[in-house]
Amino acid sequence: MKTTHLNPVANPRIGTLMAAALLVLTLACGKQDTQVKDMAQKAEQAQGVQQQVQQAGQQQQQQLAQAGLKDVKPDPQTMQLTPDQKALLEGRLKAEKGTGTGDLLQAILDKDKEIGDLNKKITGLRSLLPKPELAKEGDNHYAMSMKFLRHRGVSEDKAKDLIAKTNILEKLEPGWEVYHFYVNGKYGTSVSQGFAPVSPTESIKLAKVKTEGERDEAIKKGQDLARQLDSLNVEKQRVEADITALRQEKTGLLDQVASLNTLSEKQKAKLNSMHYLVGEQAKLEQDGVVIIPFFSKNRMGANAKSMRFDKDLMLDGPTEPTVLIKAADLGVSKIGKVSVVPGSLVKDQHYTISYAADHSSATIKILDPDRVRDDRVAFAVSQ
Repeated sequence: MKTTHLNPVANPRIGTLMAAALLVLTLACGKQDTQVKDMAQKAEQAQGVQQQVQQAGQQQQQQLAQAGLKDVKPDPQTMQLTPDQKALLEGRLKAEKGTGTGDLLQAILDKDKEIGDLNKKITGLRSLLPKPELAKEGDNHYAMSMKFLRHRGVSEDKAKDLIAKTNILEKLEPGWEVYHFYVNGKYGTSVSQGFAPVSPTESIKLAKVKTEGERDEAIKKGQDLARQLDSLNVEKQRVEADITALRQEKTGLLDQVASLNTLSEKQKAKLNSMHYLVGEQAKLEQDGVVIIPFFSKNRMGANAKSMRFDKDLMLDGPTEPTVLIKAADLGVSKIGKVSVVPGSLVKDQHYTISYAADHSSATIKILDPDRVRDDRVAFAVSQ
């Protein structure tokens, strides 16, 4: 199977003068028909000549600018000077002959003749090629090929088979010229730029760039999602571990409740009490019972042994659990402040504290008994 690739014309209006700048020509069988091959070669020749016209036209524009004739605009369809423009340059040439400007004007006129000869060659080649079908908004290359073949008496199944062996463009731009070649049962198709602002080759390149960009973006998103999934799996494991720990804790609590049923009333009372001690802050800190820092929460010290917390406060009584601290019991003249340890107990949430007007005593009321149930609390008094 043979495929012929041609570059489309850069200027869409000039593109209409050439025969067929083939994007792709693929025959419907392994052996190319000589007539179709000849048309493809002529299209290639037209394309090559058209490129020469384009290059010559660009050179001519530069020469016109150098000669100070920027306002002289050749015919955009042929790249040739109009009769009036040509007469103007010939008149100036007579006046400037033998000068540098005269040589430049002669070069412009010579270039115009070259462009004219090339255009004649393009016209001759174009006359040997089939008339193209102009694509409109919404046209479909496959449908256009099917219509072409069906109008030539090809059955639908045979047309499908022929089209399946060709390269059909996914999208056609309005203004593109679609060529159909059907000779001796062999079908080929080609697309040229025509009047469209973008050529088929450029369109395919842009689509490829877009597809590659979308692919890269999809890969990046996939990698991001994979990282998110890894994070979620880690979080899932952490949550499962927390659930397991909570279940174990729940089991432990249930075991404790079961054990409570076998305890004596005294033990039950012990478990439903807050175990506390009261002492002077300086002495408690010195003994390593409490630690009361300046910039962090109060906490128990290394010597906060259970045996030191020898006072129990019943939490399930008919009245609000209350601890009364008297200065006289501590051998001090007044109570300046009572620090509650541990510092995780929050004032006005877990307890309240109030002082007598003369600070001879302090009263602590427990607001959340469950928070301190069967737990140790130290009250460090400072003057």
